[in-house]
Amino acid sequence: MRSIPVSALALGLSLLTAASGCAISSQGKSSTPSLVNVASPVTTNDAGTSGANQNPIFHVLAAESYGRKKQYAEAADHYAAVAMGSDNPALLERAIQAAIFADRFDLAQSLAKRLSQIDPQSARAAAVMMISALETGDIKGADRALNHWLETDSGNAEQIFNETGQYLQKRIDRDQAVAYTRHLNERFPQQYQAQVVVAKLALSFREIDLAARSAERVLTLGPDKMASYDLGMVVANRRGDIEGVIAILEKAHRRFPDEGRYHSGLIEARIAAGDLQQATSLLEDALSEPPGDPNLLRNLALFSYEIERADLADKALNRLKDIPGQADQVHLIRGRIALREGDIEAGARALSRVSTESDQFANAQVLLAAARVELGDTEAAIAGLKTALQAQGIDEADQQQLRLALASTLAESGRFDESLKVSQQAISAWPEASDFRLQKAMTLFALDKTETAIKELRVLVEQEPDHAPALNALGYTLADEDRNLGEAAELIGRALQLDPGNPAFMDSLGWLQYRQGKLDQAIETLEQTFSQSPNAEVAAHLGEVLWVKGERERALEVWQEGLEINPRDTTLRRTLRKYAPELLPANGE
Repeated sequence: MRSIPVSALALGLSLLTAASGCAISSQGKSSTPSLVNVASPVTTNDAGTSGANQNPIFHVLAAESYGRKKQYAEAADHYAAVAMGSDNPALLERAIQAAIFADRFDLAQSLAKRLSQIDPQSARAAAVMMISALETGDIKGADRALNHWLETDSGNAEQIFNETGQYLQKRIDRDQAVAYTRHLNERFPQQYQAQVVVAKLALSFREIDLAARSAERVLTLGPDKMASYDLGMVVANRRGDIEGVIAILEKAHRRFPDEGRYHSGLIEARIAAGDLQQATSLLEDALSEPPGDPNLLRNLALFSYEIERADLADKALNRLKDIPGQADQVHLIRGRIALREGDIEAGARALSRVSTESDQFANAQVLLAAARVELGDTEAAIAGLKTALQAQGIDEADQQQLRLALASTLAESGRFDESLKVSQQAISAWPEASDFRLQKAMTLFALDKTETAIKELRVLVEQEPDHAPALNALGYTLADEDRNLGEAAELIGRALQLDPGNPAFMDSLGWLQYRQGKLDQAIETLEQTFSQSPNAEVAAHLGEVLWVKGERERALEVWQEGLEINPRDTTLRRTLRKYAPELLPANGE
């Protein structure tokens, strides 16, 4: 028997409702011919008419009609009425999928049992019986169905467990999903793919101890698979266990000595652990023989700069330059390093040498524009971005990157109307490119069009609920406006869940706490944020909270530090005009 691909299963839980209503065809086979002529389907009202024709054709027509109207419970009832007495697998599969889409898992399970009677080797039936049992809380039934699924599709265990993991992660209640994940861990202790899925699920549910145990089993069961080491590193990283990361990387490097990413990762981990001597030794070892891997050479150069070994960095870059097609990458790296070290002119020279044919051209032009702004030549930055947009051969992603940089640079230079025009054109061209809507909102804030900006952010958050910067921007704005503080707290909290410790988000949290009257908490949050990421706007906020609390000498000190970081920051200048105008520079800069 040719097994049905697991991906054809209803685990995606999508009911097709195109012009042909709820028609579903099995993947891997030619579509089943229509059971009836659906060109003139029965209307919903017809379907409910007392005394209507109750033959099989009527039920299928009615189901198709209800499906098009997204009335899935009714569609499921009509499909089931004819499918339960049918020997047609295609009709049963339609009925099953309609039942799942209507959240009628008891009905889906009954239909799947009927399908299994007709075709005992049906992987689809086994899978549906499993997920239906999970939905109804029948763990033993789910186990029986999973066993049957594995038996009927014995050569596809990896995909079966992957599909099961996707279902657990996306569909059922978190507590149920965690409980069954633990159950899978105990049921399949020696099944490699099952343990991989358990570890990944545990990570997504933030069950780190369970993830760590499963990751250890994965390494034991699959010592010859690179994926085993990669998973182990992810788990160790999530636990903040740098020594664990190093131990796994050392094993991976010994097992796969020619895999440059493990050598590179080991150097990075040693640097993160503060073991610069070992990191240097690993760098020198990697450069003792000319490696031909461009990715490894790039990383070696960057790590060498990070530990202030310019000689090793030059050695890596010179070797990289000798590899055909890598000269532009060398210019980009030299430019980035020069910018990071504060040599803006050298950085600009290097970045300007990246050719238009390079796939790094857009990155280089964006960095070059930032360098020109830093050098005080904003007009050159804007002109350069406009010229770059006319270059031949740049793809859509490059177009988006360059246009976003242009909109941002225009706004930064005070040319807000031009910035809005660029952002709006991009939104029209790429409605799903959320960064342009965020840029538009930020520009509207600069124009004091707060309500319009808030509307843009709400649209963005509705389109993309996990867009952390948008969540934070909206939450901060509500806090800054001292309104809807409960909603602001929810938004900022969601942003921090998605990106814990982000300095901008922590600043928003501190400002929210200030608006809530929690001065001590606000000072603690903002002090921590300012120490970790000195920023003029954070200084403005921290200083204001200190001032209001009566710690005015400390507030003045913080504001002075903020002026040294960025005397042009608008938030800081606005705060100083209100509380300490004597600190503002006399020349207005």
